Amino acid sequence: MQNSAKPERRQAQRGMSMIELMISIVVLAVGMAGLMVLFGTAAMTNSRSKNDTTATMLAQTVLDQMAAVPANSNATLTVTDCSGTAHTVATTGAASPGAGASIDATTGNVDFTQAYSGVPANYAMKYTACGPNGQGAVYDVRWNVITMTSNTRMITVSARQSTIAGGTGATQALLYMQPITLRTIAGM
Repeated sequence: MQNSAKPERRQAQRGMSMIELMISIVVLAVGMAGLMVLFGTAAMTNSRSKNDTTATMLAQTVLDQMAAVPANSNATLTVTDCSGTAHTVATTGAASPGAGASIDATTGNVDFTQAYSGVPANYAMKYTACGPNGQGAVYDVRWNVITMTSNTRMITVSARQSTIAGGTGATQALLYMQPITLRTIAGM
């Protein structure tokens, strides 16, 4: 009896060619570069959110303390930052356009194009916020008080990060950060 089964043919097995390997490395490199950009963007966004939150909390603190002072009072407050600097906060208002930092007529926000030295005394401060390992940030805080009636006034407070504590000036990214502006009507 003859074996009718055909002999098995062995197919040649091949590995990856050099071209396939190079293409897969390029695809992997492009994917990793995209991830690196994503991680960098996420880190910048996280840092910006932290700075915005700190500026908002600082502006809210100043606003709350000023709003607690009776509208017909000329009292001053003291705010101490983490570097130990005591800042005097004037609460005295004036008729529109108000007392303190200039207000942009179009937006009603504090005008940061006004030089810091041009803001009347006690209506602006460079507040140092502490950070980990002795690092912190310096915030430019400015306010304006408009007396509306003898018992009411509108308080506008703006804050934005101006420098890194110990730094010499604003970084390029800080120049484009929008200031946080809060306002309220206060009175008794």
